[in-house]
Amino acid sequence: MMDGFSSYQTVAFLKSKLVKVTLNVFKSFHTKTKHQTGKRLRRVRLDMGKEWYNSAWEHYCDEQGLDFEFTTLYAHQQNSTVEQLMQTILNGTQMVMAESGLSMKYWADTIQTVVYVQNLLPNF
Repeated sequence: MMDGFSSYQTVAFLKSKLVKVTLNVFKSFHTKTKHQTGKRLRRVRLDMGKEWYNSAWEHYCDEQGLDFEFTTLYAHQQNSTVEQLMQTILNGTQMVMAESGLSMKYWADTIQTVVYVQNLLPNF
């Protein structure tokens, strides 16, 4: 997840893409960001994946006053900033793991470290 204004990144690892799993992770993120910033989330941009487009998500967004924006199916150009971010995270993770010789069981920890370091870097 990425904040469109500050480019601050957050990573959440999902056990599955079931509706209740994705919605619970997002609810946790939403609550955390409201408490940390004191501001309300207004708009959420998502790809057109089926895990996002359903009645449970629509109900939650209506309840919270969130606007859903969906990108066109298979049009990654519309979400180019996030696509580039994901590629940067994956490349950084592969580089760290290759250079350090870590085993694959540390893959998630390495991704979190790469995201943490990217959040420390200035964004222009």
